[in-house]
Amino acid sequence: MLLDLSLAALLLPVIFAGIATYRHWDNLREWAGKINSYFLPPGRPSGGILLPLFFVSVSSLYLEIMLIRWVGTEVRIFAYFQNLALIACFLGFGLGCYFSKRRINILFSLTAVTALVALVKAPLNLWQIILTMTSSLLSGSPDAVMWGGVLPELRTDTIVLASIVAIVAVGLFLTLAILAMIPVGQWVGYFLDSAPQPLTAYSVNLLGSLVGIWLFAVQSYFWLPPSGWLATAFILLVLFPRSSWRMKLAVVVLFGAALGLLAAGGGAQAGTFWSPYQKIEVDSHGDQQYVLKVNSTNYMSIANGTPAYMAKHPQLAAVFEQVSSYDAPYRFAAHAADVLIVGAGAGNDAAAALRHRALSVDAVEIDPVILHLGMVLHPEQPYSSSGVHPILTDARAFLRGSKRNYDMIIFGLLDSHTEFSDFSNVRIDNYVYTEESLREARRLLKPEGILVVKFEVRPPWTWIGQRLYAMLEEVFGRPPVVFYAKPIGGYNSASVFITSNDPDLWRRAKEPLLASLVQTNPPPFPVLLEGSPPLTTDDWPYLYHRSHSVPRTYWTVSLILLIVAFLFARPAFQPRSPGTWHFFCLGAGFLLLETQMVSRLALYFGTTWLVNCIALSAILMVLVGANLWVLWLRPQKLTVYYALLIVSLLANYATPWELFPWGVRTVGILLTGAFGVSVFLAGVIFAGVFNLAPQRSTALGSNLVGAVVGGLAGNFSFIAGLKTLLMIAAVFYGAAAVFGRLDRDGEAETELER
Repeated sequence: MLLDLSLAALLLPVIFAGIATYRHWDNLREWAGKINSYFLPPGRPSGGILLPLFFVSVSSLYLEIMLIRWVGTEVRIFAYFQNLALIACFLGFGLGCYFSKRRINILFSLTAVTALVALVKAPLNLWQIILTMTSSLLSGSPDAVMWGGVLPELRTDTIVLASIVAIVAVGLFLTLAILAMIPVGQWVGYFLDSAPQPLTAYSVNLLGSLVGIWLFAVQSYFWLPPSGWLATAFILLVLFPRSSWRMKLAVVVLFGAALGLLAAGGGAQAGTFWSPYQKIEVDSHGDQQYVLKVNSTNYMSIANGTPAYMAKHPQLAAVFEQVSSYDAPYRFAAHAADVLIVGAGAGNDAAAALRHRALSVDAVEIDPVILHLGMVLHPEQPYSSSGVHPILTDARAFLRGSKRNYDMIIFGLLDSHTEFSDFSNVRIDNYVYTEESLREARRLLKPEGILVVKFEVRPPWTWIGQRLYAMLEEVFGRPPVVFYAKPIGGYNSASVFITSNDPDLWRRAKEPLLASLVQTNPPPFPVLLEGSPPLTTDDWPYLYHRSHSVPRTYWTVSLILLIVAFLFARPAFQPRSPGTWHFFCLGAGFLLLETQMVSRLALYFGTTWLVNCIALSAILMVLVGANLWVLWLRPQKLTVYYALLIVSLLANYATPWELFPWGVRTVGILLTGAFGVSVFLAGVIFAGVFNLAPQRSTALGSNLVGAVVGGLAGNFSFIAGLKTLLMIAAVFYGAAAVFGRLDRDGEAETELER
């Protein structure tokens, strides 16, 4: 009962605020207009257009990336929906372009950012629990794994009320992200409309976006915390054209409020690090043992296996090498001289390899902060050993490029909590757990080598254990040895899968001691091939999704976003104009093309943050090249470009890139070239029609609203695979060609009437 009242207390103020807003909308608009006129001097900026446009473009892209990254780190559901947060930012920017003729006040963007910080960091325990449980509250079914979101046993009416609060919370986050982007979109739209050379201005916009990407990338490289991100964003926004002294004072006040809210919510705690991928917190458990939290959820341990510690705990010393998930796999190995660890983390696996006399250990880890913490904090100092070679890269990229052979390959406890790119539904470790990845690991095994896959299989997601079991059976031709290793002395639990090219593994597994280990520690899932979920592949790498369907949580959040988008875009969108739908389809098609390119290239070059930045930068530079092409040749008819673009998309879809016999880098470069051709053709088409658009801001607004739909259409990859997005993009570009013809015919009729 008390919980119900608390939930109602969270929800009622929002309901009353909504009712008051609806009833007094005209008064609020008048009040907002007065604030606007107070902080913004009359008139428009005078002088050159390109330099302020460049500055505004840098600011807008930086703000977009910062919002997506920070909210995705602090609010768990957006770690798994970064692309939806991106779509919300696109929508806000597009709406700003639509409203570019209105008077512009960047203060509203700063206020929205500060309100977002207040909403995330509200010091209410129940509210923070709701934010943690949002993914489960919005799904109602364990059809996708989202760590840290298992619902407790609650009454049905309490869960319903909590779900309503969660829906309202997600709606508020999306709304504030949209509102934060509208003013910068207004500025970009204004400058584009004012520029005498549209394509030159658009190229400057693209170059500014490129600088915005790398400005945030540099901060990620130096592990700057959110206070640094916010400081940069506020500085950029206060330097906007024609900022008055009142505006500067308001920015200082809002920035101080945002920093105060961050501090009150624990944003500046000691022992908190911000890697290029996630927030990492270090909790000391005494005796040189630590727990690392990722995005406020327990993630990995740093255990103490030193002789001094074991001497103080003789009961642990007697058993931990026999039953821990880090040491027990070595009992099944014929040899352990050369070991590869993918997902090496803070060093527990490397320390175990040294305990078992490994001579050479390749320890692959993608997160530089986790690797650094292992080097500094791990009591056994495995990364200081001359036999251990820390390798900072993506696990799948290492598997594809390695030429060495190993006695043991260990897949550590990789269980990603975030996507590797704002443009992709693929999580950082998705490509590690595919059939193709396991076949590459098999290729690297010595004749008697063993492959060890460890995974924390938890209820209600036990089906993920069945999937791994079935995949290993498919790749190696016989079921793996499986047992459950319980947590012991700071060493995490795991379901352990062991397989090999060598049939002698299964003979060793039948020896009394090993057979007893397996029989007395069954895994928490049925060891059966029947009823296992579909296997994951490089085209459908969704390990954490139960089936070829869109998980319920995605449906729910997408529906919330569509409702918010409809309410915002309805006054500005012009559905009766063919030109609107022309740019709309171009935006949808390009977003799908961009998503496919980023996802596919990550497969060949790695899912690291740096690869993501380079891929997005390459796209922007190709678009600038397309603009120069249009400025040089000034094509009057784009039919041939549409045809070539659609053919290139279909050819990319039909080409079996994975069967090419050349090296990984060579195939990756060829694939990059193929995508580059498609992006170039798409850029030429957009530049050609944008150059002739009577209202460039409206055209860009329609384009970005189309990108919203294209982003949501990306969810079809959950059903039919990533390559399907190329087919959907081709459909959108075909529709764009039709609407482009209708738009030209309409313009011709208008000219005849005149």
